[in-house]
Amino acid sequence: MKYLDFIKALGVAIATIVFTLAASFPMVAFYAFVIEPGHPREFYNEAAQWIAPWSSHILGPLSFFGFNYWLARRRPDRNAMLFALTSIVFYGIVDLSILPVAGLPLPAALTLAFGISLSVKVAGAFLGAYFGSRK
Repeated sequence: MKYLDFIKALGVAIATIVFTLAASFPMVAFYAFVIEPGHPREFYNEAAQWIAPWSSHILGPLSFFGFNYWLARRRPDRNAMLFALTSIVFYGIVDLSILPVAGLPLPAALTLAFGISLSVKVAGAFLGAYFGSRK
């Protein structure tokens, strides 16, 4: 891979985090306005703590699939699987580096749910790379 490919892989990681985080806002709003309307703000703040991660669990693998598929199609000469692996490694680094900024200790993220979520994202990235690199 070339230097620019590493920058693109980092961009995929950051774009996935931004996309899934941004998608959590309409998910919480849908819950607040359609499923459980009429509660105080604190109720929805607490609900956001368990709703927001689902945008990452569901949209994260889809985002990795889409980005890796698209980028494998654009550059068939690039090793798509290595690019997918690099994007996942960058995702893990960026995602875990956000924890101290949020005031959480690193071991707080090392849970079974985090492992399953990351595994599904890995699968999405590799499937996108595989199907994108097929002739």
